[in-house]
Amino acid sequence: MPSKGISKLETGSIGKLMAELCVQATFSVMLYNIYIVTDTLFVSKGVGSTASGAIGVFSPVLVFVGGISSTLGVGAGSIISRRLGEKDLTGGKTVIGCMVWVWFLCALAITVIGLIFFNTLLGVLGCTAEIYPYAVEYGRIMLLGTICSTGFSGVMRAGGDTLYSTLQWCCPVLINMALDPVLIYGFRMGITGAALATVCAQVFSLLCSIYYFFIRNATPCKIRIRDIRWDFGTFKEILSIGMPSFLNSLGNSFVGTAGNQILGTVYGTHAINTFTVISRIQAFATTPFTGVMQGLQPMLGFDWGRKNTDRVRRTVFFALRFVLIYGSLVSLGLYVGASYIIRFFSSDADIMWAGTLALKIICWAACAGGVMPVIQAFFQALGQGKRVLRLSMVCIFLIRLSFCYSEES
Repeated sequence: MPSKGISKLETGSIGKLMAELCVQATFSVMLYNIYIVTDTLFVSKGVGSTASGAIGVFSPVLVFVGGISSTLGVGAGSIISRRLGEKDLTGGKTVIGCMVWVWFLCALAITVIGLIFFNTLLGVLGCTAEIYPYAVEYGRIMLLGTICSTGFSGVMRAGGDTLYSTLQWCCPVLINMALDPVLIYGFRMGITGAALATVCAQVFSLLCSIYYFFIRNATPCKIRIRDIRWDFGTFKEILSIGMPSFLNSLGNSFVGTAGNQILGTVYGTHAINTFTVISRIQAFATTPFTGVMQGLQPMLGFDWGRKNTDRVRRTVFFALRFVLIYGSLVSLGLYVGASYIIRFFSSDADIMWAGTLALKIICWAACAGGVMPVIQAFFQALGQGKRVLRLSMVCIFLIRLSFCYSEES
């Protein structure tokens, strides 16, 4: 008997499914970005702007780790949704087992290499002398928690388990938000408290994943320990579909690193602090784009697996219409309220002036910012990773990085 999630993908209307999957995915990502904003706010207000700059300096590493998680989650999710559409549960279990095996290997490698070459890593990331002590405290703890830093909620969503996927996002974030003020202010742990709060939340997420994939009977592709093993064919397929997500995250890491290097060298620590605040605001405002992309993938993959191309086309149309309308509205809102938004994060006159100006420029990128996520969701769900790869390469390496270095020159 198919699970409730699979039944919804088979019989639910497009509008209802999009409302459920995309709204829940958007809510999950938005709550996560609220955490990012409040985390920066807690550190900025409780420890200082320089400490919040340490979070910005180390963020490319976290983006890189997230890129590996996203690569595996997106690739595996795309394959699983199509396998479920084809009624191939055994194939779905093989994908999950290989995904878990690769993730633990990568996480262990990142932790060991990152700790061995830690000071060199901070230098590459553009860490200034003022930020260095805070970056050391924050970065080492975050590296130790790498193994727990994903819950694979996208894979859960691929099987139509939207409620569990949402809880997998929301509960750790709420735990993190609750622990931040307790550890930063109550126990006076400063930026160390912020890092520990994040790791504690990640451990909870890991435990939830173990329950979902290994214990929960309603899971469409429940696995056992012996299913966790290397499978070259499966890994190759996951990589071909998920690689664009990895390169997107890698490109964001490069852009963040280049931005920190340029800002720290040319404009100083205040510029890095301002960039950290702006990037958090932008991520929060464009959250629905990520939510739409995550919500679309199981719908598109499942319908493609059962050869329902008309339904695929109508789903993409609905998604494009939403992101264009939302992008235009959020751009206007950020432009009008730029000074008030920046003032909420910092009372420093230099950050307020530079942040307001930067936000009034960068906000207009949101107008069409949702089109690319919809295109990525479409091609990834269909297993056409090479097309997404080309789009990601152009957007990141030819446009964003070139703008960074042209600014330096």
